Amino acid sequence: MTNATIVDPLSVKIVGSLEDVKPDFRVQVFTIIQFAYGLPTYILIASFFVLMCFGKKYSNSFYRLVQLDLMVNFVCYTNTWFAVRLDKHPEAIPFLKALTYFFPTFLTWTRYFAYWFMHMQFVSAIVLSVHRMTSVIFHSTYEKMWNRFFLGFVILCIVYCYLCNSLIPGFISEVYIQNGTLMRSLYPGVIKIASDNNGFFAFAYFILLFVVGIWTSRMVTKKIQGLWREEDYCSFLLSAASLSSGSIGRKLSKIAVTYGFIYSGIMCWSVVGALNSNFNFFPDLVSKFSSYALPFVSDLMTLALPYILMIYDTNVQRDVWNKTFGSKATSRVSSTFIITN
Repeated sequence: MTNATIVDPLSVKIVGSLEDVKPDFRVQVFTIIQFAYGLPTYILIASFFVLMCFGKKYSNSFYRLVQLDLMVNFVCYTNTWFAVRLDKHPEAIPFLKALTYFFPTFLTWTRYFAYWFMHMQFVSAIVLSVHRMTSVIFHSTYEKMWNRFFLGFVILCIVYCYLCNSLIPGFISEVYIQNGTLMRSLYPGVIKIASDNNGFFAFAYFILLFVVGIWTSRMVTKKIQGLWREEDYCSFLLSAASLSSGSIGRKLSKIAVTYGFIYSGIMCWSVVGALNSNFNFFPDLVSKFSSYALPFVSDLMTLALPYILMIYDTNVQRDVWNKTFGSKATSRVSSTFIITN
């Protein structure tokens, strides 16, 4: 009688040497393109973060959340180069090998944190819309509320993202040095579970982000119309007289649609990738193209915030473009209600 050996599918691994990677012309071209738009935006993200640290007009709680979003995107973009980009270039392997000598598990963790940052990016984007709602619902207290609970909120976000990542049963890959060679072990079973989770969460976040954005737009419009009918807000009326509730609502709707478009890229990639990992309906050529597309759809989500601010935020427009607006009172209202975004 033969004893059958049961193999845990999560323990099955594919082992290969990273030092055997060959030059790929398409990868090199794509990397040059990514670097061309990525480096200026990378600098822009850092510049906006510093600007909001010292600019007096950026002292309210909303801009603390924007800074959180900027910082998350800055670190996430840095992480992607170690997680999914540099190992495709033979000239980068000596650097990665030296890095692994000094920090043995660094490259292993970068791939793990790629999924963690996906959750954190969506949370930090959605909370901007939540802030807009609280600024209307709790007009007189929302600033104190956000300042008081900001640190607790950040900790809660970190814990939430950790719990989401804990659904992945281990590392999807491990990078290490064996007998002087830089090696990588891939775990197909873990990768499949991670892909399925990623597709589910990406779709849910996309729907939530779009719905919350549109809901906020309508709520703000109705609230401002109500304020304009109440005598208790006469001082508010005087400062906001040149604004129309319709224009505010339209701008918030545009912001929601913009965010929806930006996050639709990673959502589509994640959902299609999850379906393909289960049903294998794509040929190998399309699957390979998907690996080329990943950095681009990731960058669309990671690098968009500075440009959204330059398009929609009156304070940023004033600092970047030296753009002027009607009056200081109007600008304050515009920043609070239009781009408390």
